[in-house]
Amino acid sequence: MLQLDLRPETRAAITAVRVGLEVVVKRSGAEDVRVKGPLDIVTGTDLLSQAAIKRTLEEHAPSIAFVGEEGEATIPDNAERYWLVDPVCGTSNFAAGLPFYSVNVALFEDGRVVLGVVGDGVTGEVYVAERGLGAWLLTESGADRLQVDPKVASVVSVDSNLPGPGPLARFGVEFAQRVLAEQQLDVRMLSTTLCLAYVARGSMGGAVYVNSTLPVHFAAGLLLCEEAGALVTDERGEPWQVFGPIYIAAATPELSGELQRLAQEAVDALRWG
Repeated sequence: MLQLDLRPETRAAITAVRVGLEVVVKRSGAEDVRVKGPLDIVTGTDLLSQAAIKRTLEEHAPSIAFVGEEGEATIPDNAERYWLVDPVCGTSNFAAGLPFYSVNVALFEDGRVVLGVVGDGVTGEVYVAERGLGAWLLTESGADRLQVDPKVASVVSVDSNLPGPGPLARFGVEFAQRVLAEQQLDVRMLSTTLCLAYVARGSMGGAVYVNSTLPVHFAAGLLLCEEAGALVTDERGEPWQVFGPIYIAAATPELSGELQRLAQEAVDALRWG
């Protein structure tokens, strides 16, 4: 257990996530469900959570631009620093009453993600990472350091539900089919990047995601994994980039290599990349 010496921006992000969690836990607006696109919905809770997070960040760090999933997913011109916010990550789970969703806030500066905060929408637990400082689960008396666990390396989350046309949208299904066919990994399809927090805390071995938009869903969790000791790459084994499109987080080099191989095979099969 440790008392953390965090950046003011990180403390602002923690405060904002907690404010968002208050909205999510109360399920304010949960019955207002709208369709945004194929396999993609938004609830009133998403909108209320994002508005509360934005107000909090603007109060604590007014010079940093805001990029949020719901209607504000455009990087302002000439913005060198900006927040990446997903007010409810796992909206489909949330709307269906399935207890697996999160609130994510990350800060992009100097060409990379430098801090990330993930709040568990059900337990209220808050995870935080600063680049170079490590990954932590906040507690009432301080923080407990997070570390990946090689013993659970066979348990992997796969995101196979990406809306939109084209081969990128089909990657998740193609990849998942290949993983399942080999019968070497214990696969979960949980439709939220809260899985990245579970990789960081040692409850899961890895996670694979694909992204076609701004990475508001993934940025905080990917840094959390990396700072907890996971290998976080693309399908070629290159360090992850904030704009993806493929992200692989793995607790061990062996698992990372296996997931990269399967991802590259899926890319080749789709004649993409």
